[in-house]
Amino acid sequence: MEKVGERIEKAQESGDPEQIRAALVDAKAAGADPAQIDQALAELDRATAAAVGRAKEAESQGSNSDPRSRAEAFKKQGNERLKDGTKSAAREALEFFTSGLEVCCDDLVLNSQLHGNRAHTRMMLRQFVEAVDDCRKAIELDPKNLKNYFRAAKASLHLDLCRNGIDFCEAGLKQAPKDADLIKLRDACGEKLAAQQQRRTERAAVSSGFSEFNADEAIAVQEKVQGLNEQVENLKMSIGRKQHQRMRSMLTQQSVTETTSDNKLYQSVGRCFLLGEKSTIETELKTTIEEIDTELPKLTKAHQELEKRKDDAERELKEMVNAFQQAQAQAGRAASAA
Repeated sequence: MEKVGERIEKAQESGDPEQIRAALVDAKAAGADPAQIDQALAELDRATAAAVGRAKEAESQGSNSDPRSRAEAFKKQGNERLKDGTKSAAREALEFFTSGLEVCCDDLVLNSQLHGNRAHTRMMLRQFVEAVDDCRKAIELDPKNLKNYFRAAKASLHLDLCRNGIDFCEAGLKQAPKDADLIKLRDACGEKLAAQQQRRTERAAVSSGFSEFNADEAIAVQEKVQGLNEQVENLKMSIGRKQHQRMRSMLTQQSVTETTSDNKLYQSVGRCFLLGEKSTIETELKTTIEEIDTELPKLTKAHQELEKRKDDAERELKEMVNAFQQAQAQAGRAASAA
């Protein structure tokens, strides 16, 4: 039964309705409460039907409208999903915001909002590295939107990149020098940076045997290791998704190139498909591949840095435990001698 439970959890993390349905059916067959399984299946059916309805609405809004209207419609859909407050809804919102950006409208402010909203969604999903990247793009498109400086600093703080967080806050304060939220977050980043420096000093003392073991600090380091492990895994999944997207785009690009101009081509936009010009689709595929080629090295570097920070945290925890064990052994020898 434990394996079935793990499968349900993995299916929920994937967000794939068919995987969730199969896992629930298997759980029922394995002896899980039939009433609870039937209720979960009914809720899944309702959610699937709602998603289909949203897709049809997006299609009806976008099929006969200009790029800006389509992008605005996707932004609205994403914002509506965020109101649900669940991880599965956040993943759907992420798709809507991404689809809005893929429309490639020429409204810089709207594109900035889509990047900013996607960054907010990524933070809900603990994809902090990608959130910072989205914030940078949002700020570049619309430097006056203070939310994106705040989000970038907050995501940096989650990554323990306190200096980066301070820099984002300072950049935002140039736009609004008296903004209380940015000032408060800048101070929080500064305090955490000072604490990091203090802990490095204490860590050196622990390594030299000149510091007493602190249980609370050890628990904090252990929680940090767990958090970094989660971030490393999330980033690894993001890299895998980007690599898969690149391969899919390359194969699609090849197929489009080989297609004659008299054939109709349909372009995937979110959960629907719209008739598109071959030249437009080729241009967008090329742009997508170029963007992925730019993002992948950044994500890979960020993954390496997170791995290093995780290794450092694990080493710090191990040194603290060793110091504690040595102190206990020394205390035991002293007690025996007495």
